[in-house]
Parts: sequence; C-alpha cells; structure tokens
Amino acid sequence: MEKFAVNASCYMSYERVIEELRINANHSDDVTLQSLCDFLVSWHKFLPFVRVVQTLLSYGTVTLVVIGVICNTLAFSVVCTKSLQKSSINLYLAILAVYNTLTLLLNFMVGVLRGQNVEINKVYETHEMLCRAQATFVEVFSLLSAWIIVAFTVERYLLVVFPLRYKTASFRRTAIIIAGVSLAVIAFSLHKIFITGFEGDSVFGYKACVTSRKIFPQAIYFYVAFNTWLPTLIIFGLNMRIILELKRGKTKRSLAVHNVTHVSRDEKITRLLVLISLAYVMLCIPLGVTQTVEVIYRTVQSVPPQDTRYTNFLMGALKLKWVRGFFFFFYQINFCISLFLYSSGEEFRYAMRKLFGMKHLSSVKTVAGDQGGKKAVTKVKETTFINQINPE
Repeated sequence: MEKFAVNASCYMSYERVIEELRINANHSDDVTLQSLCDFLVSWHKFLPFVRVVQTLLSYGTVTLVVIGVICNTLAFSVVCTKSLQKSSINLYLAILAVYNTLTLLLNFMVGVLRGQNVEINKVYETHEMLCRAQATFVEVFSLLSAWIIVAFTVERYLLVVFPLRYKTASFRRTAIIIAGVSLAVIAFSLHKIFITGFEGDSVFGYKACVTSRKIFPQAIYFYVAFNTWLPTLIIFGLNMRIILELKRGKTKRSLAVHNVTHVSRDEKITRLLVLISLAYVMLCIPLGVTQTVEVIYRTVQSVPPQDTRYTNFLMGALKLKWVRGFFFFFYQINFCISLFLYSSGEEFRYAMRKLFGMKHLSSVKTVAGDQGGKKAVTKVKETTFINQINPE
C-alpha cells in the first residue's frame, strides 16, 4: 500500500486520503497527492467541531424527533378536543402539528438512519425509487410547514390591518386555504422525482444515490430562495406590520379609556400566532444565511483541482458545510416546539388540563371603571379565547 509523508502530521495511505476526501468533501480524485495531504492537515485541525456537529445531528436529532413526535401528537390531540375543534385558527395549528411530525419522521429520522447505518443507505443506493421518494418527502413536508405558517400569517395580517374589509376567519375558508396550499406544495415538489444535482452533500453524512435523474445543480439558487428566504421574509415582514398595528391600537385605546388593561380575545390569538411564526423565523434565519454564504462561496471561489488554491477552497467549503450542519440542528427545533408555543394560549392550557383530567383553576382579574363618579370594581374570569374567533 503506497504511503507518502508531507510532515509529521500527514502520513497515511493513498486509499485513506481518497476515502476521507470522498466522505468529507464530496469531491473527485482528480487532485495531487500533495494537495490531498495538505487538505487533511487542515481538516484534522477542524475535526473537533465536526465531531460536535455529527453528535448533534445523530443523537441530538433522534432526541428531537422523539420529543417532537410526542409533543406534536399531544398538541394535535388538544386542538382536536370538542371545545377547540371548530375554531378556524385551531385547524391551522392541528395541520401544522401533523406536518411537523411527518417532517421529523420522513426527513430528519430517515436522514439519521441513512447517515449512521451503511446497510440502510445501501438499500437507498440500490433502489433509486426510494431515493426519489425521500427527496420528494423532504421537499414536501418542510415546505408544507413553512407555507402553512405563511398562510395563517397572511390571514392574520389581513384581519388586523384591514379589519373592515376582512372581518371574519371562517372554518370553511381556512380549510380551503390549507387544502390549496398543500396541493400547490405537493405539485411543486413532484419535480424532485425527475431532477437532482443538489442533494449530494447531506449534513447527515450519507453517500448520495447514483441516479438517472436529470442533474441540474443551478437549481440550488432557487431552492435557497424559495425554501428559506421567501417564506421567512414574508413571515417577518407581515408580523412586523401586525405588531406595529397592535401597538397603534393599544395607544388609541389607552387615550380613549384610562386605566383599562383588558386585552381582547382576538388580540390574544394574534399574539399567539405572531409568537409561532416569529419562532420559525428566528430558528430559520441562521441556516438561511449560512446556506446563502455557502452557495455564493462555492460559485465565486471555485477553482479546478489542479489549481494551487484548491486546498484552501476545499477547506473553506467544508467549514461552511459543517457550520450549515450546526445551524441545521437548531432549525430542526422548529418542528418540535408546537406544544410549548400553543401553551401560551389559555384556552389551549385549559383544554390540555381537561384532557388529562386535571382541575382547571380559573384566574381572576380586577377591572376598575368609573361609573357616575364612583369606582366600580368588577371581577372578571379569564375565559376561553382561541375557540371564540368566529367559528363556523
């Protein structure tokens, strides 16, 4: 077996160099031995961070999947209880919990299994239809979760900013919107059955399938924009306008009626939806920034293997890949926290306590008002709000 030495930290077989390059860089053999060894010297200095990311994307992802499936199932069970199931808003929340669960199982869990088990990945490698199916599922469910959030954000924006024109949110209209968004996303994602070229560098570390699909690597630009930035920017922009409108309304109420702190049911719903959508944005932006930088770097800085700068380019590309993997782990949290976000609503908490047979403790607050110069104090029970928003 041929060996070569560049310095004390780089002494290994040619076969090992090539194998590590294929696993970690996803590049061809068309490089010099000197460049390969120089690359590995830099690579092993970066390896501790890689090990941390690999641990997060294996044991960490499995933990998130288990927690997420349990929490999403519980969240779905609560919003489908009799007291909540007729609410249009809760229909959004129920469907979002379902799509999040499918993303955890068919995207992240399958990725972990393929990355950690060579035999399982070989099944995908030898059955191209499985690879095509997984590529489609990954696209479908991650997009569905994002665009369902976009859908209820747009609806809430219209209700808050244009209250006279859009007065109600009916269950029937919400069902039509969800069906329309779902069908559109599924139809769009079916192209993954026929096109590839941007799936060979998975953060889970599995070897890409050999495929007969049309290779179109330039599509990565569109996917980063459509899958990450477009929904994120829509959600962020509309929510900023919603928050501004809520502040304006609060200011007007405080000027009209002094010493009133009551928050309407509709405003409580809006705050809940803003919380859910902004949580998605905050966990998605770091991944989107890293993806964008990586795509630009690979396009602008790319050099052929024979170039003397190739080793530096390769190391930079690898660092960006594993930084992307690091932020991808936190992006996965989006699909696990529905239960905790929904629990910020009192009606959801009440329904959850009722589902588990726990005693409901109604909170009581005091509202002070002025009637004919006399102070009247009225005790008002904090009651339901999520299912009160115009059920059909």
